[in-house]
Amino acid sequence: MTDEKTPAEEQASSYYFKIAKRFRVLSFILLGVMVAFIITMFSVSRDEITVENLRYFLRYIDTRQAEKTATTDTIVFGDTESIVKFGVYRNGLAVIGHDRVQIFDLTGEEILDINQSNAAPQLLTSDEYMMIYNIGGTTFQLYNSLSKEYEESYPYPIGCAALGDTGAFLLTTRSMEYRSVVNVYNKKFEQIYRWYSPDKHVMDASFRDGDEEFVIAALGTRDDGICYAEIILCQTDREEKRAQFTIDDEIIYRARYTENGGLVLVGGKAVYVYDSEMNLISTVSYGGYTPVMLDSIGELTYFTLNKNIVGSNYTVTVLDSTGTVVYSGDVQGEI
Repeated sequence: MTDEKTPAEEQASSYYFKIAKRFRVLSFILLGVMVAFIITMFSVSRDEITVENLRYFLRYIDTRQAEKTATTDTIVFGDTESIVKFGVYRNGLAVIGHDRVQIFDLTGEEILDINQSNAAPQLLTSDEYMMIYNIGGTTFQLYNSLSKEYEESYPYPIGCAALGDTGAFLLTTRSMEYRSVVNVYNKKFEQIYRWYSPDKHVMDASFRDGDEEFVIAALGTRDDGICYAEIILCQTDREEKRAQFTIDDEIIYRARYTENGGLVLVGGKAVYVYDSEMNLISTVSYGGYTPVMLDSIGELTYFTLNKNIVGSNYTVTVLDSTGTVVYSGDVQGEI
């Protein structure tokens, strides 16, 4: 046997050598492009690159092998008496106390623990932020999974608040000149819209999907003393309102958008459902009873009535986004 290569082998070796050389040159070109891209991104977006963003990115690089198990992790709280609110935030659990804000991930591991005084905290969560404000308080805070992102105080108490799915948020308060003021912010904490009313009180507000529109449910009183609800649909990029109407002799406690752009208004006397053009399509009355509990969550709305003068027999009714009853049943005991 000999080590000499045949002409065919020489030709093949030359061919593969040329390919290897081309790949080597290409690898250097791609490396240069990558370096240029990184330098450009750091130059253009340096204000957006923060330690919190890098920590958030590294948090999802998990080298542990995923295992399926029938057991669940247990979260143990030290001082349970101080816990006031729970909420789901980014597939984790947010726990709000009088002097502490905590977030736990799906494994039960604590990923945020901040000392924060909250006398009567209210918790709102979205895909972007978690908001905490206090009933009768003047300060609110916004958190992500890693830190407190923003905090602001108003001269007057906060009435209610809302979070949008893309990071926009709003809060209601008052001023020396106006009974109600609604401040709307974008995800960068810049105020982009303001609504005032000298004589109405805002009961609730919420964003439509995309955060480019929001609804205000306000309470007003006529000269004869009869109250009425005023519904205002505002668009963040223009002053004119998309729609505005009133409901006489009613107080709206919850105003929520449906998936198709309609509205569900949960009032003190009935639930009102509107289509995307603000045509009333359904009214579900409480039959003269005063609801003990009511709310609208996602595409479902519920209210609880006590139809007995004495006793603890309650009727719970659940409606879908069209006003159709999907469940109605009696519940014994205190709610």
